[in-house]
Amino acid sequence: MRWGRVLAVTGVVACLQAGGLVAAIAAPPPAPPAAGGLPADGPPALYAAEPSLPSAAGWPGPADFPRTSGTGRLEGGAFLWTDFLYDDHGAVGASAGYPATDAGTPSFGTYTYPAGPADSNGADIFTAGVLFAGGDTYWRVDWTTLADPDIPIAEWTFDRDDNASTGGSEWPAGAGVESPGIDTALVVSSRVAQLIDVRSGAVIARLPVTVDRNAQSFVVAVPNTLLHPSGAWRIRLGAGLANATGTAFAPATGALPGETALYNVTFRSRDQEPIADNFWDDDAQAVALTEGDVSAFSAVVRWSQLAGHVTTPEAQPTGWSDRWYVSSADLGPGEDSGLDAVTGTAAQFLGPVQPYAIYVPTSYKAGRPAPVTFLLHSSNQNHNQYAATTPLLSAGACEDRGSICLSPLGRGPQGCYWDFAELDFWEVWHDASRYFDLDPDQTVVAGYSMGGIGANQLAMEHPDLFARDITMAGGVGEVPQDVNLRWVPVYLEGGLADELVPLPLESGQAGQLESLGYRYRWLVYPLADHVTLELEDGFSDAVAYMDGAVVVHDPGHITFNWDPQNTLGDAADPVETGPQGSLATTQDPQLGLGTTGAYWLRQLTARDDNAEAQIDAVSAERPDPQVATTTSTQVLVPGDPTPAVATSLTWRTGAAPAPAATLTLTLENVAAVTVLLSDAGFGPGSHGVLHVKSDGPATIHLGERTIEVAAGQVAIPFTG
Repeated sequence: MRWGRVLAVTGVVACLQAGGLVAAIAAPPPAPPAAGGLPADGPPALYAAEPSLPSAAGWPGPADFPRTSGTGRLEGGAFLWTDFLYDDHGAVGASAGYPATDAGTPSFGTYTYPAGPADSNGADIFTAGVLFAGGDTYWRVDWTTLADPDIPIAEWTFDRDDNASTGGSEWPAGAGVESPGIDTALVVSSRVAQLIDVRSGAVIARLPVTVDRNAQSFVVAVPNTLLHPSGAWRIRLGAGLANATGTAFAPATGALPGETALYNVTFRSRDQEPIADNFWDDDAQAVALTEGDVSAFSAVVRWSQLAGHVTTPEAQPTGWSDRWYVSSADLGPGEDSGLDAVTGTAAQFLGPVQPYAIYVPTSYKAGRPAPVTFLLHSSNQNHNQYAATTPLLSAGACEDRGSICLSPLGRGPQGCYWDFAELDFWEVWHDASRYFDLDPDQTVVAGYSMGGIGANQLAMEHPDLFARDITMAGGVGEVPQDVNLRWVPVYLEGGLADELVPLPLESGQAGQLESLGYRYRWLVYPLADHVTLELEDGFSDAVAYMDGAVVVHDPGHITFNWDPQNTLGDAADPVETGPQGSLATTQDPQLGLGTTGAYWLRQLTARDDNAEAQIDAVSAERPDPQVATTTSTQVLVPGDPTPAVATSLTWRTGAAPAPAATLTLTLENVAAVTVLLSDAGFGPGSHGVLHVKSDGPATIHLGERTIEVAAGQVAIPFTG
């Protein structure tokens, strides 16, 4: 398939201009579904085990850090905290802001980084830990990026009696912020750790730092004779860029004169960062750093709990939160601000640790599988788009339906859900299944704009995994892969004045579905353009189309079309290559991407990889109900919230015909296919007749039997 309409040069249209949606690989059978509920026919990337993070040298304690950003827990003598990822934007300063946080997802802080090994992310705290072991306390900072250990510097402050009226308030070493009650500070760079008495400014001790570049960590052991840990301490932690000697903070790039040198301050709870318009969870941080007062952000360490090895569970928040996982793909350090906005394929957030947004409804109960709804973000947005901008959609799609909603970052704002952006989708699904009970039979894929295009792509590529394809302002026109959606009802909606995904794309897809007799619902808002449709947050009709959605298993009639090449761009043009120099694609066996087939068809290969391939398969042993289609049009006033014209094609099903022991395959450019006979209705020992019509030679695997056919038509008896 080749997208047909070239309308504008934007990240959204770059996705539309790309090569075919679906690519087939002859993948081995997937591993058994993981605990928590995964479908059985996903690509290998869905089932791959998560890589382990390296152990940090110099840290003799546990490292099971919370997976939810802005939360902490106790374990085995340690206090373990996870900060927000990619929130290192500092105060509101003199610059326009960091390039990664573009117009669609602005950060509140506007600090940037100097060019070089800071990699646009050099002072971002990932996790922090405090350990009480033997005769020492241990203080650990893990960095999201650590290409050059001399870049960052961290400062811990200790209110050792948890009394704001004692001690000092100004953070040492040129941090440029204050908080009350500081008795002692620990300033840590790759070269030295300094224990400082805050009132006098005297350096109490200089201590070695264990730097582990592989684990991206700094660990300092402080003898108890220096700190005398007891009682309850209020601790704080911030980070910035180190000066040339590693003994103090360097000025932040983009800071106003006299502003703080901190890019990131941690121990901010998820409840302290508001949801609305807070794409990078840095709103409260930016306000505090701009005012120079970080007293609101702290954690209390009770040494008796650490000495007693008290263990507390991970936080289990409901509503929106951010989680992290470890990807199989490490594309390099930091962030790549040189995003290719024309093709929209380059990954921007490169490291192996990746964030995603999750909504857990208040009705969720462990042990009771919940529906899954993917909300794929738009071009120039991030994983927090729906948390930040569409509270009504969140309430309807997630809370009211009792559905866990997942929103991947997709490695950046314009990944089009190809290559590493698609890998992120599958890995997020896998990660969520490890911690939550998911119902794979109630999975909906949805998205707005680029996210809607991505929803179409994934539903066409893997139709047997999804109960609904919800495409908001993301129609893709008349494409061959529409035939794959026989059992996946499609929802389309958009504005009449949409300037980025114009109405002809939606009408083309709706018309194609109409001609196929497939179920769909299409809403047109005469008063909306591309942006206002989202800002109105009027998606109750789309939410209603999600209700009651169940994945269809083992239907009698399957039509599946794919494009074996399915690449974006020109190999001769380096501008159009992905982050590792290869063309963006949805076919990459090394990444575990590519269709595995559909329903009871597997291991599809084409004879000619430069042409589309299609298989139409009918098992008369699993006769589908007879279908009568009805198309209707209505005017919704006021609609969501403005008037809309709704066109729907629905099915009225009747009785199914009697089973018959025939299996019919019509092959176009198909070199090989495996038929799962039992799933197609032919049990062990059953007899049937295979009817094949092919435009060339093909290999058909039926259970233990391999059948070679030539071009033309043939009928072959077989036994299940």
